[in-house]
Order: sequence, then C-alpha cells, then structure tokens
Amino acid sequence: MLPAGPGQDGEEGVSPQHLSRLRASELRSISGSLQVVVVCLEQERLASYLAVCGLVQGPLLRLLSATLRLRLRDLSSGGVRQELICEVARLGVYAAIGVLRLPDAPPSRHLARRFLLALLRGQALHAASRQLATLVQSVGACAPSVDAAAAAAAAAPAAAQGHAATPQHVLTYTCSLPALIHTVTSSCVQTMVAFADEEPRQRELVDELVAALEGSWALEHAAQGLLLQACNPRTRSFLVPGAVDVATRAHGILSWLHEYESDDGEGAVDRRLAATLRALASGCCVQHAARCIGLAVLCGADGGPAYGLPPELLAAFAPSAEPGAGGAGAAGEGGEMSDGDAKHLQAMVWMLGLRGPAPPGRRGALALMLRVGWLAVASASQARAVERAGGGGGGGGGGGGGGSTGASTSAAMAAPGPRRAVPRQEIFGVAATALEGAWPFLSLPGAVERAEASAAAVAEAADWWRLAAAVVDRAVPCSAYCAQPPDLFPLGDLLAVDWGLLPGCDVLSLPAEPPPALAAALDGGLLRCLERLMRRAGRDPRGPEATVLRALVDQACECGSIWSYLAPLLAYGEPRQAAALVATLRKLLRTVDWRAPEADEGCESDDACFHEALLLAVTRFLMPAKEREEAAADAAPGGAPPPPASQQMLRLLSCAACEWLPELAQSLTQALLCHGMVHPELLCALLEWLPLLAGRCVVQSPGAAAADDGSPPRRDDVRGGAGAGGEAADHDGGGWRALLMEEVGGVALLGASLRLVPRVADLDPERRLPFLRGLVAACCAVAAVARGLPWLAAGAAAGRPEQKQAGDSSSPAAVGQSGTEAAWVQASAAAAAAAAAAGAPAAPPPLPWRSGLLREAAAGLRSYGDQGMAAHAEGLAAYLERGAGSDGACEALRQAPPPPGPLASALPPPGEARRLLPGRCANPRCANLEGDSEADLTLKACSGCGAVGYCCRPCQSAHWRAGHKGECGRMRRNGGR
Repeated sequence: MLPAGPGQDGEEGVSPQHLSRLRASELRSISGSLQVVVVCLEQERLASYLAVCGLVQGPLLRLLSATLRLRLRDLSSGGVRQELICEVARLGVYAAIGVLRLPDAPPSRHLARRFLLALLRGQALHAASRQLATLVQSVGACAPSVDAAAAAAAAAPAAAQGHAATPQHVLTYTCSLPALIHTVTSSCVQTMVAFADEEPRQRELVDELVAALEGSWALEHAAQGLLLQACNPRTRSFLVPGAVDVATRAHGILSWLHEYESDDGEGAVDRRLAATLRALASGCCVQHAARCIGLAVLCGADGGPAYGLPPELLAAFAPSAEPGAGGAGAAGEGGEMSDGDAKHLQAMVWMLGLRGPAPPGRRGALALMLRVGWLAVASASQARAVERAGGGGGGGGGGGGGGSTGASTSAAMAAPGPRRAVPRQEIFGVAATALEGAWPFLSLPGAVERAEASAAAVAEAADWWRLAAAVVDRAVPCSAYCAQPPDLFPLGDLLAVDWGLLPGCDVLSLPAEPPPALAAALDGGLLRCLERLMRRAGRDPRGPEATVLRALVDQACECGSIWSYLAPLLAYGEPRQAAALVATLRKLLRTVDWRAPEADEGCESDDACFHEALLLAVTRFLMPAKEREEAAADAAPGGAPPPPASQQMLRLLSCAACEWLPELAQSLTQALLCHGMVHPELLCALLEWLPLLAGRCVVQSPGAAAADDGSPPRRDDVRGGAGAGGEAADHDGGGWRALLMEEVGGVALLGASLRLVPRVADLDPERRLPFLRGLVAACCAVAAVARGLPWLAAGAAAGRPEQKQAGDSSSPAAVGQSGTEAAWVQASAAAAAAAAAAGAPAAPPPLPWRSGLLREAAAGLRSYGDQGMAAHAEGLAAYLERGAGSDGACEALRQAPPPPGPLASALPPPGEARRLLPGRCANPRCANLEGDSEADLTLKACSGCGAVGYCCRPCQSAHWRAGHKGECGRMRRNGGR
C-alpha cells in the first residue's frame, strides 16, 4: 500500500509531503486496498479480523501519520489528486475505526491494543485534534474558545456561505475525524483483557490515553465538531453512520474510567488520574454535546421541556435524524426507542455527574436526571400494561413522562404513557443510572438538624425517594429482561442510608421530630417500599428483589447497623405500615431453609444467600438488646413518660419480639436437634433476649426472694411487670410468660442449645465465652420462671378460646422439640390442670435439662476466668439433680431473672403491642406473601363459624386440618355465629 518503512509502535512514519507527491494511479491503488480492508473489517468475523489486522497495522499506522498531518491546502485545493488524497485519508480513518471495533475475543484485543498504543504514542490524537480544529474553522465555524451553544447558533449562517467554497470531499473527511477520536477513547476499555498478568499493560494503556486526551484537547474539538456538523443540513448528511452512538460510548467510557480510578485508586497517581478524567469530562463542549444528545432523546420520548436548547440542535439529534439510527421513528410517532437512544440517556446522566460549575447547575442536573428516571418508570408501567393486555397496544400518546416534575408515584402511573418508551431490556439500566446519578445532587445531607434544612431541600429528597420506590416497584422486575445480568447491588447500597439518629440517641428519649433526611424518606414511601421488596424477595428468593435486599442488608451493616437503619423508620413511620413490615418479616422467617445453618460455609445458592441475609438482618436488629438496655439505664429520664416517637418505637420493639422470637426459637430448636449446629451469632442474640423476657415474667417481693424451700411462689408473691403507662399486668404477666414459655418455648430451646456445649471448641474463639455466658444466664432465668409457671399457666388458661395447650403437638412451642422437652411441656400442662381442679398450687415438674452439660459449661467458663457464672452453672446443675421440689432453690435461681431495666420495663405487654398488627390470618403458620403489604391482605371469614378469617384458601384448609374443624363445629352448635 505504501513503501515499506518505519511507523510501527509510534516510530517515524511517512511524511505528508511524500503522500502529496504520489501519482493519481498510486492514490487510486491505495484507495482500492483501503476499501477492501474496510469491507473485511465491517464483517466483524474473528478470522477475517485477525488475517487483515496482522497485515495492515504497520502500513495503516504509517498512512495515518501522514494523512492526519495534512494541511488544509493539501486537502482543499482543486483537482483530482486532492480528491483522491481526501478519499485515502477518509478511508484510512474508517480502517482505523474498523481495527478498533474489534470482535470480542482475546487475540483481537491484543492486536487492537497494540494498534491503539501505537496511535497514542505517535500522537495521532494531537494531530487529529489540530486538523479537525482547522477544518471546522475553514467551513465557517467559530473559534474553539467561544461557548459551544453560541457557536452552534452563530456558525450556521456563516457556514452556509462557507460551504459553497468548501469541496464536498473535505466536508466528508472532516466529519470522519470526531468518530475517530471518540472510537480511540472508547476502545481503551474494549481492548482490556481480563487476566491478572495483563493489568500492568492495561494501566499503561489508560495512562497513555489520558495523557493524550489531556494534551490534545481532542474530546473538546470532537464534541464541537460534532455539534456544528449536526446543526448544518449539508454537513449532517456526511456524518459517519453511528457517529452519535460512538460519541455516547466515549462519554460512557470516560465515566467508567473515572469511577474505576476513584473507587480502586489508592495512591496519589490514581487520584491525579481520576481528577484528570473529571476535568476532561467537564469540558464545555463535551458536556454540551452529551446534554444535547440525551435531551433530544428525552424530549422526543416524554414531550417535556427542552430548557432552551436551540431547535436546530434538538432536531439534529432527534432519533430519526441520524443516518442509520435504529429508532422506532420520529419523536411523537409512538413505539419504542432504540437501545442506542437508551444509552444516550444514560450517558447524559453519567456526564452530568462529572460536570464542573458550568450550567445547568445543581437543580438543572437534578431535574434532568429525575425526568430520565420517571421516563423509565413510565415505560415499565406501559410494558406491564401491555403484557397484562395480552401484548396488544403501542406507545401512549400525549403528554410528558410520568413524574418529570416530581409527581408522586401514583400520579406517574396514572399519567399517559411516554411517546417513545424505553426498551424493556434497558429500563432497569436507565432507571438505576438516573437514581444513582441524582443522589449526589440532593442538597439535603444525611444527618442534619431540622432547623438547618430548608423545605425545598426536604421536598427534593422526598421526590428522589418517590422515584426510588417507583424504581423498586416497576423497574427492578424489568431487570430480568436485560441482555446481560445487571448489577443490582448498587441499588441496594443506595437505599441503605445512614439516618444519623441511632445508636447515638437513646430509645427512651428520641427527638419529637425525625431528622430531615429520614422525614423525606418516609414522605417518599420508603417504609412501604421496603415491605414490598421483602415480600417479593420472599416469593422468589432467586429474583432481582432478593438481590437488592441482600445488598441493602450488607450495606446497612457496613455503614452502621440494621438497628440504626430500621429502628428510626419504625419509630417515625406510619404505625400501621410499620407494624405491617414487622409482620411481613415474621412470615419471611417462616420461609427460611434451616437445612444449611452454617453461615461460614458460604452461599451455595441464591436461596441460601437470601435466607442468610434475612437472618443477618433480624439478628443484627435484635442483638443489641443488652447494650440498649444498659444505655437506657444510664440515661433513664426519671419518671417522665417517653416522648411519642419513643413510645411508638417501644410498641414496635415489643411487637417485633412477639413476632420474631417465636419463629427464630422454633426454627433454631429444630435445627439444633437435626443438625447439631446453628449460626452462633443468631443463637447468642436469641439467648440474650430470654433473661429480658424472664425479667418481665416474675418480679418477686423481698419475702418471696427470701423463701428457699423450693415451693411455688404464692399469689401475692408473684406479680407481672408493669406495662406501658404503669398499668398492672394480669396473672399471666401481661402475656410475657406465655410468650417465653409457650410461644418461644424457652425450655426446649435451651435444652437443644445445651447440646452445643461439647462442641463449643468448634466456635470461633471470640464467640465461645459469650455463648457460654449467655447460655447459663438464660438457663437460670428460664428456670426461675418455670418454678412458678404451672399454677400461673392454669390461672391464665381461661379466656383463650383458640390457644393450644402447651402439650399440643401442633402448638408452636412443640415444633421441633425432642421427646424429653415435649414430655416436660405435657407434664407441666397436666400439673397445671390438676392444680386448677384442686384449687391449690402444684409443684413444677423437673426441668428436662442434662445437668452434666451445665457442669461442662461451668468448666468452660472457669477456663475463661468467669468464676461467678461458672458457680451459677454448677448450682443450677445441682438443683436439677436434686429435683425441683426436693430441696431449696439454688443461689442462681434466687438471683434470676434480674429485675427488668428501664427499657424492658417500658415495653408494652404482648397483647397491647399486637394490637398494632393488621388483621391476622387465623392459620398460625400462614406464610402468604402475596401483595405488597400485610396491611393490604383481605381476610375472608370462616364459612362455618365466622369467628376467624383467612387470607387464602390454602390457609383455611391448613387450619381446618390443624384442629379448627372441631372448634368450628362446637361454636356452631353453641350458636357462636
């Protein structure tokens, strides 16, 4: 093609003078060869690519070193030779673009990377930038220093006059240069090979590219050239097919490289590289081009305002205006936009995130991003409506995209569909990009006093949360249609906000008003959004919602704790909605697969990963119980009642304990009996709660504490703890004893937990002492309550028409019990019934715990230096060996359970707390997660007795088989209906 000579790897190539001296026949020969190369590369077949690239790289590099340095007079002078030189230069650019548009295979990446490095080291970008600036100026464009928007408007008349003197072949070549610059930029990432030993070469390539872009201002010149060429009808026809798509791809690569260097960069060099990339993306012309391209697509899709964009630019970048565009037609004709148009929207958002102080400013950028997000949501709504209608219908006509002005989610769904919808496979990507891009533009910080936050800032944040809730509701399900599995974790990370309220603030003294960031999230519907996410994840643990929820839990634990994230939402949220979320979590716990309880083994499936995240969330929420109790004791406000937010938090904390602890206890008991091991963190959290519950069950008077004859406490010596507001509890301790001994099944749980003592060495060293200490403390507390349980249980049994007896095999506490624990429960119930019939208290049956395991726990405690707790374990073991009624109570039982602290004392009794819950299905094992909220479930009354309701037919059948059939018959015979 050209005389052999240097030129490979950036060495000196053929000079422009040599090229200008070639004869016309030689130029035609070169042109013909280049056409063959271009055609072969356009086939995008690996074999053709490898065969051609291996032969043409050296000659092509030498050719480009000459053509990119041609002066204006070498190209624009009249004559056939100049036309042929222009054609050779243009085909050389097309061939270079073809080499860089490589097939997706490692061999082609190696070839393309070598070619790209040679271009950069040969200062091809510098030459192309200078040549493009000269050529654009020659056709009537303004100087590069003038604002791009003003240049586009002012250059059109001058360009119209200049075109008459500018040959067509020069215009054609000029239009190819922006595509070359953008292709060189975007191919940097495409040529990367995902091997560890390739990382130094990839770093070398990135460094070379950034240095070349910084030194040449090539992106600014390419953006200005693209804008000016697209504005003029004559030059627009010469644009390289896909030129706008290539520019968008380059903008996306800039954003990706900046994020990569910002996240992974550790040294000063990486920080400098990230700052340079931001400066390159913040250029006036680059930013303006990205906004024009994206805004043209956005206006054509949602019919919204153009914010003063000149009509010439709006028309130039309309999807139907670009040659070769894959759009569904002109804006306003309905249908679906192309995948490329969706990428234009994303690139606009990415580039807005890298903008400098130039327009459109913070509010303008935020408005654009929210419009893009609501367009994606409206497209998802339309796609779902079409699917439900059986696939019929097209794009909606009329007005703007739903929510482009910050409208509520319901208003967005009710609004007319978009003129041109985002393709279903691109909906999630566009929505997530807009949501993530808009977050930094909110002016409301995470933790700020309400007096410091303006109403406008809170309203902006609330609009963002409305969009977030709509994205979770409508866009996340569309991620299943993406061509490649999308990364859903960033969305979960984005929802896990640090409210800046807890744990620094005591539960008993919460502020009257929530922090502004929390108020905005609640106003935007976060509480309902979380419950929707949980219910959908429970229905499909392998679905996208489960992945988002896992990411949210992980991020919340990293930022602070699940308690700090969820507790403020419960304290300040709408009470009914907060209680519905608590009820939904109980149903989710019923779906956990306990066959693989070891968390350290890693997730073997999506189901296991979701279940582990769920257990982690519940565990981390419940675990700080002891610390919160100690903090409340240190900051006890005296006799003043807690503020309203604290009262709501206490009701919901009590509700969570009533809802979650029985499910966790039953499942852990079953897992311990079947597998012999469970997650130690979860077990320790549950053991920590048992003394707190026991403290609410029995508060003994001094006279009762002094009794040591082992007899059951008298009626006057046993009192339930005071409930919220100081009201006296009933004979059942306000329902605390039933919760601890029947629903949680404290005796059975501890019996199973004691079996872990011989395997305590299998636990991590830092978990061994807390487990042994918590186990012995819980055993002492539950044993103390069990001494007074039979008489009290008999007195409390009346008035519970649907409650199962403790020995009933279908009762929750009996699930997963061993034969010994089940026999103890039955014996306890029988003793209670006999005592009630005789009108006298009855001695409790012996606890079914193995004393040898307690002595083994005592030995372990002594080895860690905890002599006091070891003595309690020995004393309890001796008490079990003597029998409950033979000798006096041990010292451990005299001291257990401890008096409830301020926090435990303030918890409302279970009966009061459960009144917050929405109407509950009568099936005690109901796990129906249909719908978006527990509060939305409609109960259908039993057709027989009408006294209970069911959420679905399977629940009614299950409850009927579990024993309601007989109860229903008795109620009908007694006229219960």
